[in-house]
Amino acid sequence: MLRKLAGQTLIYGLSTILGRLLNLLLTPLFTARLGPMGYGVMSRLYSGVTFANVIVTFGMETTFFRFLQDQEDPRKVYQHAFTWVLLMGSLMFLLCLLFRRQIALWVDYEQAETLVLLIGGIILLDAVAALPMARLRHQEKALRFSLINLANIICTVFLNYLFIDWMELGLMYVFVSNLIASTIRLGLALWGNLPTSLRIHWPLMRNMLDYGFFIMIAGFAGTMNETLDRLVMKDLWGAGKMLNGEFLTGDELTGIYSGNYKVAMLIVLFTQAFRYAAEPFFFKESKKDNSPGTFARVFHYFTLSTLVGFLLLSSFAKEVVSFNFFGLSNRYFVDPAFWSGIHIIPILLMAYVFSAAYINISIWYKITKQTRFALLFTGTGALCTILINVLTVPVYGYVGSAWATLVCYLVMCVMVYAVGQKYYPVPYRLKRLGVYGALIFLTYLINRQIGPTDGYWPAFVMKAALCLTAMGLIVLIEKFWPLKWYEDGQAGT
Repeated sequence: MLRKLAGQTLIYGLSTILGRLLNLLLTPLFTARLGPMGYGVMSRLYSGVTFANVIVTFGMETTFFRFLQDQEDPRKVYQHAFTWVLLMGSLMFLLCLLFRRQIALWVDYEQAETLVLLIGGIILLDAVAALPMARLRHQEKALRFSLINLANIICTVFLNYLFIDWMELGLMYVFVSNLIASTIRLGLALWGNLPTSLRIHWPLMRNMLDYGFFIMIAGFAGTMNETLDRLVMKDLWGAGKMLNGEFLTGDELTGIYSGNYKVAMLIVLFTQAFRYAAEPFFFKESKKDNSPGTFARVFHYFTLSTLVGFLLLSSFAKEVVSFNFFGLSNRYFVDPAFWSGIHIIPILLMAYVFSAAYINISIWYKITKQTRFALLFTGTGALCTILINVLTVPVYGYVGSAWATLVCYLVMCVMVYAVGQKYYPVPYRLKRLGVYGALIFLTYLINRQIGPTDGYWPAFVMKAALCLTAMGLIVLIEKFWPLKWYEDGQAGT
C-alpha cells in the first residue's frame, strides 16, 4: 500500500510541482510589472477569494470522501455535494454583483467594481469544479486530475504573459486570465462527471452538512492562518510609515511580504502534492489493523523531506530570489524592489514545516469523525494569528506576520498531536525527527553566517557542502540505525 501511495504521490507530485513551477513563472512577471503596490493589491484580492472558496465549498470535498465509506450508491453522495456547492457558488456571485460598490471601496484601486465581478465569477467557477476534481481523486484517476490542473495553469501563465507583458495591460487582466482559465478547467472537469440529477434528499444532505460544517469552519480558521495577514496588513499598517529605512504604504508592505512568501510556498507545493494522494489513501488504509504503524512511517519520511526543504531553501534564500533563469531572463525570480523582506523567508519556511506536520497528523479526526476538534485546533491557531498580527504588524510590519505564522502552526501541531494520541494513537518517532531537526537547524545557522554568495562560488560551494553533509548524515543514520515498524502499529527503536 505504501508503494501505491508513493505511485499516486509521484503522479500528483510531478504534475503539481510542474504546475507550480509553471505558475512560479508569473512571479518575475508580476513583481516586475505590478511593483510592490500592485502586487500587494493582487495579494489582498486573492486572499479574499481564498476565504470565499472555503465558505462556498463548505468542506464538501472531505465530506464526499468520508460519506463514500458509508453509502452504497456513490453517485448519490456526489450528486448532493455537487448540488450544494453549485448553490453556494451561485449565491456568492450574486452577492458580489449586488454589493460590488461596497466591496470596491475596500479594494481601493482603479476599476475596482469590475475586479469584484471578475472575482465573483472566479469563485463560482472554481467552486463548481471542486467536486468533479475530488471525484477524480477518489476514482484514483491521478493522471487525468493532474492533466486538467496543468492545462489550467498553462492557460493562466500564457494569458498573463499575453495581457500583462506583451500587451502591457493592467492588474485587471490578471483576473481576466484567471476567469478564462477557470472556465476551461471547469469544462474539462465536468466531462463525464455531470451528476445524474440535482435533486436533494434532505436526510442525507443534512448529515453531510453537519459533517461538512466543522470542516468548513476549520477550513475558514485555517485560511485565516494562511492568508489573513495579507488581507488585513494594509489596514493594520495604516497610511504608511518607515520600515528598514524605506517608507512603505500598506499595499507596498503587503506586496513585499507576498513576494518573499513565494519562496516559502515551495514547501507548500510538496505538501499539496502529498495531500492529494494521501487523504483518500488514509481513509482506505484506516480499516486495517496495522494502519497506525503505516501512518507513523508516512509521517516520518514526509516530515524529514520538509526539513530538508527548509534547509536548502533557507540556506540559499538570496540565491533563489535573485535567480534569473541562468541568465536567460532579464528579470529576477523576485524583483529587487522586494528584497528588503528576504529575512522573513526562513521564518515562513519553518512555519510550513509545522503546517505540513499538522496536515499529516490531523487525519485522525477525519477518520474517527471527531471533526469538532478541527475547529479547536485551527481556531486556536487563528486566535494566535489574529492576536500576534494585531500586536506586531503596526510596529514591525511583515516581520510580525511571519512570526505569527510560525507560532500559529507550531501551536496547532502540538495540539493535534497531543489530542490525537488519546483518540487514535499513532507511534510517531519524534525523538529521531528531533535529532534530524536540530542537525538541520544547526547547519542553517552556519550557512547563515556565511551569508549570500552573490556570485562568489567558494561561498556557494561551502554552503552546498554543509547541506550535503547534513543530508548524508541523515541517510547514514537511517541506513545503519533503521527504525523497526511492527505490524501491530508499534514502533521499535
